[in-house]
Amino acid sequence: MDLHIFGRNLEITDKTREHVESKLHQIDRHLPGISDATVELAYETTRSNNDRIVAQVTLHVGGTILRAQQRAANTKAAVNSVAKALDQQIKRYKSHAYRSERSRLTGRSANQETDAAYAGAGWPVDGPTAGLEETEGGFADGQVVRVKEFEMEPMSVDEAAAQMQFLGHSFYMFLDSESDKHSVLYLRGDGNYGLIQPKSA
Repeated sequence: MDLHIFGRNLEITDKTREHVESKLHQIDRHLPGISDATVELAYETTRSNNDRIVAQVTLHVGGTILRAQQRAANTKAAVNSVAKALDQQIKRYKSHAYRSERSRLTGRSANQETDAAYAGAGWPVDGPTAGLEETEGGFADGQVVRVKEFEMEPMSVDEAAAQMQFLGHSFYMFLDSESDKHSVLYLRGDGNYGLIQPKSA
């Protein structure tokens, strides 16, 4: 696992770095396969001293991004809090990965049984996820202040919904593997999802 630690408006001391490394190594043991981890610790002026330190961690696991952010009064507490939040993210990720694998194996087993039945009857058998890069841009009228560029791997709507939950976003843009269209999945006010796709010409 490649670990990158950055500070914004604060200095990353050796003690802080050691604490971050210790927490991330614990997480790495819980979730093997993390290729890259980015930790950003920032100091922000707030009314309350209890949330002036912001800790954000982004993990790259295969084609999935897990991200958590927490605030606290000091760096140690913020790191502890964000590590706890990541534990919850990892549990959801493992649960989703397990369900997806079970579904894939069940579907493959069903296809094999169907193929065997067709073959037995003499019929012909036919077979039936980024890193993010953020760049600051200078645009006229001050309307667009940040551009995000990312590679799109084809994924299903269910996979896009899981990725959106992992990131804690209310919408997610992806390449739909079924329709081969760039789509936007968003969270509705009633707790369900909406899907926006371009209309075919």
